[in-house]
Amino acid sequence: MLNRGTLKSFLVYAVAFPMLFALGTQSCKTTKKQPVAVKQERSRQNDRRRMTFKERREFEQLGLEIEALEAEKKQLEADLCSGTLSVDELTAKSKRLPQLTDELDEKSMRWLELSEIE
Repeated sequence: MLNRGTLKSFLVYAVAFPMLFALGTQSCKTTKKQPVAVKQERSRQNDRRRMTFKERREFEQLGLEIEALEAEKKQLEADLCSGTLSVDELTAKSKRLPQLTDELDEKSMRWLELSEIE
């Protein structure tokens, strides 16, 4: 054991203590970096989020609605090309076609957004 107050004990503390302190702080710094790396990995894993229950139901419902809209659009196009419609029916169906196309585009875009999440 070192005697307090001697030159030898002073030199030991003056030289050895800063080295030990420096080594201790370096090891602390490395242990602090490891949790940060783990947090970054976790955040990367969380970047890919999963679909919620409501989004999953909406995705399934959109698929059915898109099929129905496409069938209606085919029927409208067939009716318009048939040439057997009266003027009133022709006007009504020709007004419905752009509305149907817009609705179909909107639902298709939402379906694509949800399919990217899945």
